[in-house]
Amino acid sequence: MTRRKLTLGALAFLTTVAAMLVTVGSLRDTHVITVTRTTDANPDVMWELWSNVPARTEWDRGLEYINVDGPFEAGTTGTVKVEGQDPVRYQIVDVTPKVNFTDRFESLLWTHTDWHHTIERRADGRYDVTWRLETKGPLSLISLPVLKNIFGEEVPTAVDEFVELAESRSSH
Repeated sequence: MTRRKLTLGALAFLTTVAAMLVTVGSLRDTHVITVTRTTDANPDVMWELWSNVPARTEWDRGLEYINVDGPFEAGTTGTVKVEGQDPVRYQIVDVTPKVNFTDRFESLLWTHTDWHHTIERRADGRYDVTWRLETKGPLSLISLPVLKNIFGEEVPTAVDEFVELAESRSSH
């Protein structure tokens, strides 16, 4: 085979693989990370920490600021600024008060990351608080290793700080 045929074959193969990744990433949610902590914090306190959006910098130290352009409900948008990055727009896409909410952060070329937050009562009377991140869109599978690297350390730390703050503000 000539060098040109090898180069064209390799290029065709890489293009096919990229097209497959784009197609699959666009059709399904891709798991990034899930972090669950068990706590005896009051769920009302946890909900207040989540729904008081500008105060999230108290427990998510990577944020320079986060704001919300209206009430804490589905459809409301806002802006978040992470240290060392440009501000990013987000939208609250689902809210069930004192149970769960999801916010969506747009990223690269029609790709987004959904942050699912839930509070679930356990049989022992305590609560599981869970953050689950999923990405979807043409670049979701391609960006997955980067997202796992970034959020693999940041999210557990933020959840731990959130739970610690909620426990300190809860009356037992």
